[in-house]
Amino acid sequence: MLPVRLTMTAFGPYKDKEVIDFAELSGNRLFLVSGNTGAGKTSIFDAICFALYGEASGEDRSDVRMLRSQFASDELYTSVEFEFELKRRTYRILRQLPHVKTGNKSATGEKYEFVETTGGEETMMVDRHAVRQINERMQALLGLTKEQFSQIVMLPQGEFRKLLTSDTENKEEILRRIFRTHLFKFVAEYLNEKRKASQSEWELARRDLDMQAANLKLSLAEREGSALVRVLGQEHFNVHQVLEALDEEMAYYEGEKAVRQARLDEESRLHKTLIERYHAAARVNELYGELDRKTAERQGLEARIPEIEGKKLRLALAEKTLPLEVRERLRESAQAQAKAAEGLRQSAVEASERAAREFAAARERHAQEEGRGERREALVRELERLSRDLPAVRELEERRASLGRLQREAAAALGEQQAAEAAAAARQEARKALADRARQAEEAVRGLPELAERFERMLQEATLLREYVLLRRAAVTQAEEEAALRLAHEEAAKRYLALEAGWLEGQAGQLAAHLHDGKPCPVCGSEAHPRPAEPPADMPTREALDRQRGDKAERETLYLAAKTKREHTDAQLRDKAGEIERGGRDPGQAEAAYAELVENGKRMRVQVDGLKAEQAALDELRRKLAEAETALEAAAADKERSTAVAQERRTAHAAAQAVYDRTLAGLPEGHRTLEALQRLLREAEQEKERLDAAWRLAQEQLRQAGERQAAAAAHLEGAERQLAEANARQAEAQGDFAAELVRAGFASEADYRAAKLPERDMADMKAEIERFLAGLAAVVRQIEELGVQLQSKERADLAALAEDAERMERQAEATRSSLREAQTHLEKGAEGRAKLLEAEDKWRKSERDFQLVKDLYDVVRGDNRHKISFERYLLVEFLDRILSAANLRLRTISGGQFYLVRSDRREKHGKQSGLGLDVFDNYTGQLRDVKTLSGGEKFNASLCLALGMADVIQAYEGGVSLETMFIDEGFGSLDEESLSKAVDTLVQLQQTGRMIGIISHVQELKQAIPAVLEVKKSADGCSYTKFRIS
Repeated sequence: MLPVRLTMTAFGPYKDKEVIDFAELSGNRLFLVSGNTGAGKTSIFDAICFALYGEASGEDRSDVRMLRSQFASDELYTSVEFEFELKRRTYRILRQLPHVKTGNKSATGEKYEFVETTGGEETMMVDRHAVRQINERMQALLGLTKEQFSQIVMLPQGEFRKLLTSDTENKEEILRRIFRTHLFKFVAEYLNEKRKASQSEWELARRDLDMQAANLKLSLAEREGSALVRVLGQEHFNVHQVLEALDEEMAYYEGEKAVRQARLDEESRLHKTLIERYHAAARVNELYGELDRKTAERQGLEARIPEIEGKKLRLALAEKTLPLEVRERLRESAQAQAKAAEGLRQSAVEASERAAREFAAARERHAQEEGRGERREALVRELERLSRDLPAVRELEERRASLGRLQREAAAALGEQQAAEAAAAARQEARKALADRARQAEEAVRGLPELAERFERMLQEATLLREYVLLRRAAVTQAEEEAALRLAHEEAAKRYLALEAGWLEGQAGQLAAHLHDGKPCPVCGSEAHPRPAEPPADMPTREALDRQRGDKAERETLYLAAKTKREHTDAQLRDKAGEIERGGRDPGQAEAAYAELVENGKRMRVQVDGLKAEQAALDELRRKLAEAETALEAAAADKERSTAVAQERRTAHAAAQAVYDRTLAGLPEGHRTLEALQRLLREAEQEKERLDAAWRLAQEQLRQAGERQAAAAAHLEGAERQLAEANARQAEAQGDFAAELVRAGFASEADYRAAKLPERDMADMKAEIERFLAGLAAVVRQIEELGVQLQSKERADLAALAEDAERMERQAEATRSSLREAQTHLEKGAEGRAKLLEAEDKWRKSERDFQLVKDLYDVVRGDNRHKISFERYLLVEFLDRILSAANLRLRTISGGQFYLVRSDRREKHGKQSGLGLDVFDNYTGQLRDVKTLSGGEKFNASLCLALGMADVIQAYEGGVSLETMFIDEGFGSLDEESLSKAVDTLVQLQQTGRMIGIISHVQELKQAIPAVLEVKKSADGCSYTKFRIS
């Protein structure tokens, strides 16, 4: 960054406008700012810093309200305009402070601009000229924060030696702001939260382990002599003891399970034997019952034997009729054929008579159609004549349609011409009216941009004040919550300490209860126990102590969270207060100022909204005006086009009318329309087609009638021959039936018909007889088989056998229940063992995790052997780099005497260390504190340290352009030799392309530096500047 022009108005001691044009240096990169005390030398540096960052260069001048000149008139606003070059591009920034003019209630005049200038044109660097956007864009452009800028570019008065002589904590704060390592502070806070969470998990895992051990006692039944009951009944036990006792308990139940299983197996065997005996006896009883049923069934079948014999005789008689049925069916078939032949002959006679009548009628129609031949020939000639006129009539029709279309088009074109003329006149009037309204609206909204900018600044200021007021209220509430939580935490801690003391006292009493004379005490080893401790009556339990410990930890977590939240709010409150002060207001009056801004803002919003509405209306008018002008141009073009079209259509219509008249005169009167001619054609064609069709039909009907008459005569002859043959077959079938009737032994056809049975009835009767005989034989056989099976067997008492089996089943079920009980104890024991081991593993893992996080947290926060936190470790690295770069120049400027080193000494009171500085004196060969250096030596060391920091930051940030350095005071403490070396160092720097400005009273510097910016006071106390180049 290289300064180009600085303009200060009503700033510090500069009453009016003061312009410093750095182009007057004429290539001199090293210049001196010289002047009497209070003349305004430092104000120049303040103005540059204020223009870039909105703050003065020194911490003691952080209140921007102090920057306004006391000599300035009420009408003149305090402002700084700074032009500078950066990476061969030119920028201009303006900051104008508001102030309350006489007669006004609120401050006005606030203004900000940040632009890039290229070829006389300016481009905005931000979307809106708001303070926050400008600050963020400026910091991104320079690549430096305000703190970095004050340490390496502009070294303000009174703060030049801070980095050199301050203690570790102050250096840490300086370096933290410069290198922005405050984020690493949150690492320690994050690890602290992780530590608390891990500790809670560890304690929870311990409680879960104790709970699993207690669950074993509840899940397993207590029995006399149980080692598990004895171990769990102790006040203190470990997992190993519980597991050993649990294994002993499960071994007991394994033995019980084996005994009960053997007893159950024997009882199950006996029960099975009794069941088998019962089922065998039940089978014998079932066989006796089956024998009784079969005997009764045999008696019933033997009673039906006479009935079955009668059915056998009836079935034999019916079977003798079967051969006669064949002859009977042949006779009936012959009778049916003779009857059908008689019907066919009668139909053939009727068809022959009908065919003769149809032939006579067809011959008569044929003669009539043959007489219409002349008419058919005349119609052919008429059709040829009409077809010759058809093309000319079609052409006439087309010309008639075209003539009507052209007439309509000419009339429509005339209407369009008249409408276009009217529309053009209306568009002209509308455009004139819109132009008048737009001029009036432009006058109304001329002041909108300035008013909107003022309203935006007022809105930003009101937002800042509101945030500050809300934060201040929140800070009060959070402080009260923190105090209440701190008190609750202290009370919980007291209760825990008291409970812990009572528990420890009770443990001593329990140990004393097991002491015996002559046996050593496990604590002190004494064999004499004159006064053993007595356990208190109200001794607290371990569970109560754990609950109180958890309550204390929970309240501590709540208190620390509230404290962190309050500290964060306080930091935000300080930041907001700083912004309010830089805006020229007192944070103590924030609520009143906010209320005033709200009232003023409401009034101004009404004005802005009104003007915005006017602006929107103006934009709409402008859009409508542009549309009206476009529409007017279109209307004029449409008018010209419609006039030409109307003339063209009139000419075309006149030409078509003349051609139509000529064509019409060349056609006969009845043939001048296509419709009439086509009608005549259709009528002639239809009549010709009707006559031709009738002639063809008469010819075809005569031919078909002759064919049908011949076919009917032949069919009649065949039908008479078939009738004679059918009568002969009928007589033959009747004779065959009569002969077969005699051979079958039937006296008459009536006897034959009485003996006949339907085929289905015969089959059913035969099947019934066969079933009866088979069923009787089967029953006899089954009775014989049952007699063989029951030989030497008797009926049994099933009730007595069932009672014996049930009694044995109840006994086995009782044994099975006791076996399940033993198995359940084994399963619960195994499940409890697995859960206990799982809980122990989880507890040990959580203990390792907690210890790891705790150790890491202690290292990161600086609770370690070196008393160095993680953030400070990083800052130590940055400081070492700065010292390496600084010592390159300090070795030269001190003639090789001094060398800066980072101190390894511990800070007092156990504070964190690591950022202290010592100086190594090559003349004495000893290290000593940098505070022991003389004033000139401190200046040289501070200058080299600042230059080293510039080198490191430039490398750290990447892309940062450090082309300028301003140094305020410090050279007056140097002797002649040191001053010369310091100037040589600065000359070497400016030879690398840097511009260096120095504020100093030292006369030797005026002689050594050719370019001087003189700052002088006038008689009225105001200051002015002037470059002097020698």
